[in-house]
Amino acid sequence: MTAPGRPSPVDEGEAILDAAASCYLRLGVGKTTAADIAREVGISRATLYRRHGSHEAIFLAVLTRESEEMAAAARMHLADVSDPSARILEGMLFAIGEIQRRPVHAAVFGGDSAAWAATQAIREEALRRIGDAGVRPMLAPALADGTLTEEAMADLSDWIMRILISFAAVPGEGGRHPDEIRRQLSTWFLPAFDHLVTDSSLSP
Repeated sequence: MTAPGRPSPVDEGEAILDAAASCYLRLGVGKTTAADIAREVGISRATLYRRHGSHEAIFLAVLTRESEEMAAAARMHLADVSDPSARILEGMLFAIGEIQRRPVHAAVFGGDSAAWAATQAIREEALRRIGDAGVRPMLAPALADGTLTEEAMADLSDWIMRILISFAAVPGEGGRHPDEIRRQLSTWFLPAFDHLVTDSSLSP
């Protein structure tokens, strides 16, 4: 039981992520140190490391939380879209727009920190965690009705996250109008997605 007047581990963990996000916005990701985050939340660096392990782990936890929040917004946006292909296309377009609009995502993937952030986010563990938080909810209906297997889901999540991170690491739409992005995804991504879903649904 947590002692009176002391935050629970969950509350303390959220406070650390809030502090890290605040530092990213104020200082930039590349210039934020563990000492900055600890000072922001009012704890020692030892407590910070005991709770999250490393600065990189804190970064990943912040990005995962942001992805969960974005996925919740995407679920509302896609509430009336049931077709798997339409759902994944609209979900990706929504995510690309959200990455540009959300301050933490913009801070994480913008400026001098973009290369470091992209490198951290594209690691296997990071892709899995962020994909589970941000991509899996968009594909929940296809998983539930068996048109998409867990193996196909893992491949697809990895692929989608790499596409989204490439857009996140380039300011704006990467020099392309949203209609052009829609055309590209419709022309090149959706046929592959449909093939993957079809093969997945036929698997024994």
